[in-house]
Amino acid sequence: MGIVYAAKSAALQEWGSDVGISKHIYKVGLTDDAAEMAKTLNDTAVLGQTDWKIIAKRDVPEITDEDDMLARLALRLKLVDPTYYPKLKGARSVFRLNPHDVESHMVFKQTMAGEQPKVKKATPAEVGNYLIENALK
Repeated sequence: MGIVYAAKSAALQEWGSDVGISKHIYKVGLTDDAAEMAKTLNDTAVLGQTDWKIIAKRDVPEITDEDDMLARLALRLKLVDPTYYPKLKGARSVFRLNPHDVESHMVFKQTMAGEQPKVKKATPAEVGNYLIENALK
């Protein structure tokens, strides 16, 4: 049984903005215990950061291979290449996205549900859900 999660670190996002990647970078992963995942990310200082927050998670019993899930997500979103940025320490689970893509996805879902579409700024939870939905496709 697996739990797909999306996490963000304010310090990592600030670093991404400083080096010109984007401030909209997130970590996506697979775990067995999401309740302890934020603590584990912070205690082990993943990518050198200790301010990780889980912004979304979803139980997905059919997915057991994190590498396969990340490869599918890399087909849809831009993977931040760890070979160009040594700070990422070889992590192949950091993705960059355009917030306008998330917002247009939300409008599309509203339209397909027969609702009147409302354009609004995406919250971190909505960004996390967008990442997870794309990882599961």
